[in-house]
Amino acid sequence: MSDAAIIAILLLTALVHAAWNTALKAGADRLLDMAAMRLAGIVFAVCIIPFAPIPAPAAWPPLIASAVVYMGYYAFLISAYKHGDLSQVYPIARGSAPLLVAIAAYALISETPGPVGTLGVVIISAGILMAGSGAFRHNLYAIGFAVATGLTIATNAFLGGVGVRASGTVLGYAAWLELLTAIPFVAFVWMRRRRHVAAYVASRAARRTVLLGFASVFSYLIALWAMTLLPLATVTAARETSAVFAALAGAVVMREPFAKRRIAAAVLVSCGIALLVAGGA
Repeated sequence: MSDAAIIAILLLTALVHAAWNTALKAGADRLLDMAAMRLAGIVFAVCIIPFAPIPAPAAWPPLIASAVVYMGYYAFLISAYKHGDLSQVYPIARGSAPLLVAIAAYALISETPGPVGTLGVVIISAGILMAGSGAFRHNLYAIGFAVATGLTIATNAFLGGVGVRASGTVLGYAAWLELLTAIPFVAFVWMRRRRHVAAYVASRAARRTVLLGFASVFSYLIALWAMTLLPLATVTAARETSAVFAALAGAVVMREPFAKRRIAAAVLVSCGIALLVAGGA
């Protein structure tokens, strides 16, 4: 399969990613919504682990480290959506990841996006500043949590790429990662929200969110597969085009403020991501 075809598939998964983030932002109880999505990950892992190869020993350190970082990702993402709008938080969190992954990949494993990709990194940075500029004075909590979320996204992208390349099995690596990240989070939510679980399970939102969870699982499975074939920064950048979809959803569907500025910022980030993809591929 050509690089262009792989990138096209990644762009489709970006739409899925924006969809579940939009649902999480719109949900009444984000902890239970996220737990429902992670429950889908547990089901996936239980079905796959008995049949998939066990990841190679070299893959386990980054796999375990990634599972730990995911706990921070869940906490920061939920907090960011508590304090900020979707069209503000999402472009900052997702738009910062390609920049950070490009730097880490160059410094640690000698992967570089090249001159065109470097230009993309600069444009992405400008878009990030534009996305948050309308609310720096009004919503520092949202900006802070969004940046922290971006750091965890970049860390997990790098660890996931290094780990899956060493594992020898994309399916086995994905299944074990889902299991190690989902079980602690679901257990934590159970302790915090167990009185509300029965009512939530009976709701229509729960069924919808579980389905989105399965979509999220397969979206990340595709990303891991792509990381075995393309540079990490390229894969990360292609996935983060979801920032455009989320900004549009927040500004148009949810009628969040600063709509024009945030849509422009999302488009700018998307242009930078496109250059990063071109430079990496």
